Amino acid sequence: MRKMSRSAVIGALSVVPLCGCWLVPVTHTEVCVDWVQFETMQQRFDHAGAVLIGTPLKRDGEVRIYGYQANVHTVEVEQAPKGRIGTGPARVASMPVTCGKSYPDGDALDSGARQLLFLTQQNGEWVTMTPDQGAAPFPPGTALPFKIR
Repeated sequence: MRKMSRSAVIGALSVVPLCGCWLVPVTHTEVCVDWVQFETMQQRFDHAGAVLIGTPLKRDGEVRIYGYQANVHTVEVEQAPKGRIGTGPARVASMPVTCGKSYPDGDALDSGARQLLFLTQQNGEWVTMTPDQGAAPFPPGTALPFKIR
Protein backbone atom coordinates (compact mmCIF):
# COMPACT_ATOMS: atom_id res chain seq x y z
CA MET A 1 0.00 0.00 0.00
CA ARG A 2 2.85 2.32 0.81
CA LYS A 3 4.38 1.76 -2.67
CA MET A 4 1.10 2.67 -4.29
CA SER A 5 0.72 5.96 -2.36
CA ARG A 6 4.37 6.86 -3.10
CA SER A 7 3.74 6.21 -6.81
CA ALA A 8 0.62 8.36 -6.71
CA VAL A 9 2.53 11.26 -5.09
CA ILE A 10 5.40 10.98 -7.60
CA GLY A 11 2.90 10.85 -10.48
CA ALA A 12 1.03 13.89 -9.20
CA LEU A 13 4.23 15.88 -8.70
CA SER A 14 5.44 15.07 -12.20
CA VAL A 15 2.19 16.42 -13.71
CA VAL A 16 2.23 19.71 -11.75
CA PRO A 17 5.07 21.32 -13.77
CA LEU A 18 3.12 20.63 -16.98
CA CYS A 19 0.13 22.59 -15.65
CA GLY A 20 2.25 25.75 -15.72
CA CYS A 21 2.33 25.65 -19.52
CA TRP A 22 -0.98 27.48 -19.62
CA LEU A 23 0.40 30.20 -17.37
CA VAL A 24 3.28 31.06 -19.70
CA PRO A 25 2.46 34.13 -21.84
CA VAL A 26 2.03 33.48 -25.55
CA THR A 27 4.59 35.17 -27.76
CA HIS A 28 3.88 36.53 -31.23
CA THR A 29 6.06 35.54 -34.13
CA GLU A 30 7.09 38.22 -36.58
CA VAL A 31 7.62 37.31 -40.23
CA CYS A 32 10.02 38.96 -42.66
CA VAL A 33 8.29 39.34 -46.02
CA ASP A 34 10.17 39.71 -49.29
CA TRP A 35 7.85 42.14 -51.10
CA VAL A 36 7.24 41.93 -54.83
CA GLN A 37 8.17 45.08 -56.75
CA PHE A 38 5.79 46.02 -59.56
CA GLU A 39 7.38 47.77 -62.52
CA THR A 40 4.23 49.58 -63.67
CA MET A 41 0.98 50.93 -62.29
CA GLN A 42 -0.80 48.53 -64.65
CA GLN A 43 0.87 45.59 -62.87
CA ARG A 44 -0.25 46.97 -59.51
CA PHE A 45 -3.81 47.32 -60.84
CA ASP A 46 -3.82 43.81 -62.33
CA HIS A 47 -2.59 42.16 -59.11
CA ALA A 48 -4.80 44.10 -56.68
CA GLY A 49 -8.02 42.65 -55.34
CA ALA A 50 -9.47 46.17 -55.25
CA VAL A 51 -8.31 49.63 -56.32
CA LEU A 52 -9.66 52.81 -54.75
CA ILE A 53 -9.38 56.49 -55.37
CA GLY A 54 -9.84 58.14 -52.02
CA THR A 55 -8.59 60.20 -49.13
CA PRO A 56 -7.56 58.75 -45.76
CA LEU A 57 -9.49 60.70 -43.11
CA LYS A 58 -8.31 59.33 -39.76
CA ARG A 59 -6.83 56.34 -38.01
CA ASP A 60 -9.41 53.78 -36.96
CA GLY A 61 -7.56 51.23 -34.81
CA GLU A 62 -4.94 48.59 -35.45
CA VAL A 63 -4.72 44.98 -36.65
CA ARG A 64 -1.86 42.47 -36.63
CA ILE A 65 -0.38 41.52 -39.99
CA TYR A 66 2.53 39.06 -40.17
CA GLY A 67 3.05 39.64 -36.44
CA TYR A 68 3.30 43.45 -36.73
CA GLN A 69 0.88 46.17 -35.68
CA ALA A 70 -0.75 47.72 -38.75
CA ASN A 71 -2.62 51.02 -38.68
CA VAL A 72 -6.22 50.93 -39.89
CA HIS A 73 -7.57 54.09 -41.52
CA THR A 74 -11.01 55.33 -42.47
CA VAL A 75 -10.79 56.25 -46.16
CA GLU A 76 -13.35 58.38 -47.98
CA VAL A 77 -13.78 56.47 -51.25
CA GLU A 78 -14.53 58.57 -54.34
CA GLN A 79 -14.34 55.76 -56.83
CA ALA A 80 -13.49 52.04 -56.94
CA PRO A 81 -12.17 51.21 -60.43
CA LYS A 82 -11.71 47.60 -59.31
CA GLY A 83 -13.26 45.46 -56.58
CA ARG A 84 -16.47 45.43 -54.60
CA ILE A 85 -16.08 48.49 -52.45
CA GLY A 86 -18.69 51.20 -52.74
CA THR A 87 -18.22 54.92 -52.34
CA GLY A 88 -18.21 56.46 -48.89
CA PRO A 89 -16.03 55.50 -45.94
CA ALA A 90 -14.08 52.23 -45.95
CA ARG A 91 -11.63 50.70 -43.47
CA VAL A 92 -8.16 50.11 -44.94
CA ALA A 93 -5.12 48.79 -43.09
CA SER A 94 -1.74 50.11 -44.15
CA MET A 95 0.66 47.19 -44.77
CA PRO A 96 3.59 47.49 -42.38
CA VAL A 97 7.19 47.03 -43.39
CA THR A 98 8.39 43.76 -41.87
CA CYS A 99 11.77 42.83 -40.33
CA GLY A 100 11.94 45.75 -37.94
CA LYS A 101 9.75 48.73 -37.17
CA SER A 102 6.24 48.74 -38.71
CA TYR A 103 6.59 52.15 -40.41
CA PRO A 104 10.25 53.27 -40.35
CA ASP A 105 9.59 56.01 -42.95
CA GLY A 106 6.05 56.80 -41.80
CA ASP A 107 2.66 55.40 -42.73
CA ALA A 108 1.70 56.31 -46.32
CA LEU A 109 -1.95 56.68 -45.30
CA ASP A 110 -1.14 59.31 -42.68
CA SER A 111 -0.69 61.94 -45.42
CA GLY A 112 -4.39 62.81 -45.64
CA ALA A 113 -3.90 63.41 -49.37
CA ARG A 114 -5.98 61.94 -52.20
CA GLN A 115 -4.44 58.62 -53.26
CA LEU A 116 -4.74 55.54 -55.41
CA LEU A 117 -4.91 52.52 -53.11
CA PHE A 118 -4.03 49.05 -54.38
CA LEU A 119 -5.59 46.58 -51.97
CA THR A 120 -5.78 42.93 -51.05
CA GLN A 121 -7.80 41.23 -48.34
CA GLN A 122 -6.31 39.64 -45.25
CA ASN A 123 -8.35 38.24 -42.36
CA GLY A 124 -11.43 40.06 -43.63
CA GLU A 125 -9.70 43.46 -43.74
CA TRP A 126 -8.74 45.48 -46.80
CA VAL A 127 -4.97 46.05 -46.71
CA THR A 128 -2.60 47.91 -49.01
CA MET A 129 -0.79 45.30 -51.17
CA THR A 130 2.72 46.22 -50.09
CA PRO A 131 4.25 48.83 -47.78
CA ASP A 132 5.88 50.73 -50.65
CA GLN A 133 3.50 50.23 -53.56
CA GLY A 134 0.08 49.96 -51.96
CA ALA A 135 -0.62 53.70 -52.06
CA ALA A 136 0.32 56.39 -54.58
CA PRO A 137 -0.44 60.14 -54.57
CA PHE A 138 -3.28 60.97 -56.98
CA PRO A 139 -4.05 64.71 -57.13
CA PRO A 140 -7.39 65.83 -58.63
CA GLY A 141 -7.34 66.08 -62.41
CA THR A 142 -4.72 63.33 -62.80
CA ALA A 143 -5.45 60.68 -65.46
CA LEU A 144 -5.62 57.05 -64.38
CA PRO A 145 -2.17 55.45 -64.87
CA PHE A 146 -3.66 52.07 -65.89
CA LYS A 147 -6.33 50.60 -68.13
CA ILE A 148 -9.40 49.13 -66.47
CA ARG A 149 -9.82 45.59 -67.77
